Amino acid sequence: MKIRKASLKDLQKIKQLSKEFKFELKRDWKDLISSKNSEMFLLIDNDYIIGFTGLIYHKWNNTIQISNIFIDPKYRRKGMGLKLINFLIDRAKKTKYRCLIAEAPSSNPAVKLYKKAGFRKCGYNDRYYSNSGKKIAFWMSIDLK
Repeated sequence: MKIRKASLKDLQKIKQLSKEFKFELKRDWKDLISSKNSEMFLLIDNDYIIGFTGLIYHKWNNTIQISNIFIDPKYRRKGMGLKLINFLIDRAKKTKYRCLIAEAPSSNPAVKLYKKAGFRKCGYNDRYYSNSGKKIAFWMSIDLK
């Protein structure tokens, strides 16, 4: 398995996975791949995309935000999500940004994954999702310096 930067050539495959698993259906994947303020990465096994993630660079507060963590359900609970998160941490540590932040719904397994990777809870937003406060967004961070 390898991790590589996504290109516009990967856009259709990413959109297909997104639709198939009903993951971030309204996300502008093209913008995430091609913007100068973001990057997208693919976890690949034998030319099959088994996962993807992205980083968004916020110059205004000197932070990097993880935009998504997606792992094909057939590959979940095998350490693939942690592999992607550790890759992002290593990449972020090579920059001059001060911290890496992530958001996940409180009930999402990603919260435990971020904790395992060394993130700490730094806030929450009970209005982040349009569900009358039933789903709460946890914000987590890890210092890079």
